[in-house]
Amino acid sequence: MMKPFIKQAFVVSGAALNIAGHGCAHGFPAVLFSQIKSDGGPVTLTDHDTSWIASAVGVMGIVGNFISPILMTRFGRQKAHLICTIPALLGWIVFVLGNTVPMFLLARLLHGLALGLRTPLAAILVAEYTEPKYRGAFLGTFAISLGLGIMLSHVWGAHLTWKMTAIVCSAFPLIAMAIIGLSPESPSWLVSKGKFEDAKKAFRWLRGEGEAQLEELEAMIAAQEKEMHLEESRKNKQVKRAFKLKRLFKSISDAIKSVMKIFKKQEFYKPLIIAICMLIVFEFGGAHMVPAYGNLILQSVLNKDDPKDVAWQFTVIDLLRTICAFLAIFLLKNVKRRTILFSSGVMTVLSLTLISTFIYLRKAEIITQGIIVDTVPMTLMIFYSLSFCLGLVPLNWVICGEVFPLTYRSLGSTISTSFLTPAFVVSMKTAPHFYSSIGVEGAFLVYSATLTVCLLIMYIMLPETKDRTLQDIENSFKGIRENDVELQLRLMEKRVNTK
Repeated sequence: MMKPFIKQAFVVSGAALNIAGHGCAHGFPAVLFSQIKSDGGPVTLTDHDTSWIASAVGVMGIVGNFISPILMTRFGRQKAHLICTIPALLGWIVFVLGNTVPMFLLARLLHGLALGLRTPLAAILVAEYTEPKYRGAFLGTFAISLGLGIMLSHVWGAHLTWKMTAIVCSAFPLIAMAIIGLSPESPSWLVSKGKFEDAKKAFRWLRGEGEAQLEELEAMIAAQEKEMHLEESRKNKQVKRAFKLKRLFKSISDAIKSVMKIFKKQEFYKPLIIAICMLIVFEFGGAHMVPAYGNLILQSVLNKDDPKDVAWQFTVIDLLRTICAFLAIFLLKNVKRRTILFSSGVMTVLSLTLISTFIYLRKAEIITQGIIVDTVPMTLMIFYSLSFCLGLVPLNWVICGEVFPLTYRSLGSTISTSFLTPAFVVSMKTAPHFYSSIGVEGAFLVYSATLTVCLLIMYIMLPETKDRTLQDIENSFKGIRENDVELQLRLMEKRVNTK
């Protein structure tokens, strides 16, 4: 009989395989563009075509983000997970069958829909299917899976045609669908729907029948029963009340006024600015541009004419991304957030600037020595990859999750993450045009300037968040120092004792 940990790992592996498939989707444009350009391909791709094909994922991503919560609530976590896998598989099928730009765009839109559906679902799956002591490790596997997917798509693309690469990549959603089909429904969702007997079976299969596990299950059922009684009482009261249009308008007006008051609070707008800056740094630092346009970047940096000449270098960059995902787990556990953020940020800006400067000097024929020309560019690319992937990439979601006080977390996270898709589309859409007009070296200077501005804003506004409570973080944004809080507590205690 399988142990609970193995069962939980089995269920989570379905999500991890889906994420690896999305990693393949992020890396696939590099394979597609390089092979069509070098081999002639079935179609000629302009910069306009490549920018739209690369950025189309983001266009449908936001649609999936809005649909996913509806699917999760209506059909359950398991069925929603299965549904989000279908467009991913269809996207690969369209790539295999398609030979035109509209077909490539359709495939990327399907992959974007799958990504948008999966993004809100992945963390919920881990939270509801696994024990608290394993959740951190399981969440860490997602970044690793994404990096592996990107790397594998590039490795396969270096040895197979882009159509064969699409066929191999389609194995990820296929295997994921099989695992999801064999997995139980989320006990939490079953409890929320009042299906207590089914919830007990699923919970015991996943978590075992220990005393602590049974107490958790009973507490969850008791809480839901109480909530169901309260909901029934509310419905009965609402039936008795007459509907008044005036009351509806007043409630909408009050809600708008309430939201506007929240926007004026330091503990809300400061975290919001920080989160938006972090997302911009994540996108324009190269989180998605390098997997999609990495061969074009490396050709320019290494001064190579053929994408095949940078195949092993591209594999090294992909491998470093995956290794950094492993190392980041330990780094985040032991080092302060600000230390990681600004060390990684400064080194990323420095590496982008150095790469740009080197290319300008080489084109001006100031640097011509063979050894320097052959070794320095790749060394600088490795320096950039380590700098960016060790700090700025893993910190993106960590900081966005930590800076918002509990009261405003839902609203703040929704608004801030809504900036991710536009940032993704803009970065992916403009990249080919930058490369052809001002060159990779010019684009890198634009990106380093963008990162510098955002990092300076965060340096001024971001407090240290590691190992701090939400109340401590909220007090930091309000300008309340720790000594002030202690003084207030002493005064309150003194008043109580006097009474």
